[in-house]
Amino acid sequence: MKRASSASTSSATPTKKPSTFSNTGGFTADSIPQHHYHLGEDNYAVVSDFGDVLNVHIRKFKMNENGRIFPTKNGVSFSPYVWESIVTEMVNSSLPSETGKKC
Repeated sequence: MKRASSASTSSATPTKKPSTFSNTGGFTADSIPQHHYHLGEDNYAVVSDFGDVLNVHIRKFKMNENGRIFPTKNGVSFSPYVWESIVTEMVNSSLPSETGKKC
């Protein structure tokens, strides 16, 4: 079953908003872009707004030979609602601390 097209029948193409996630030039560890949050090791959380849709990406990044950091295909994407639910569950969970004892 095909999805119904939500495209407008007018010939004018709507202007798309640029994505905050499509920085193809990468970045360096000294200049992490806005909406990118280093989680440790090669993992970053990125908030993107592609096509007027907000998403939170948890993604593995890699560094090239020039020291530039780029996203890989390895990661997941969540809507803000799902992300908030995950964070709430993590806060309410009794997770082990760095010392190995439960909080």
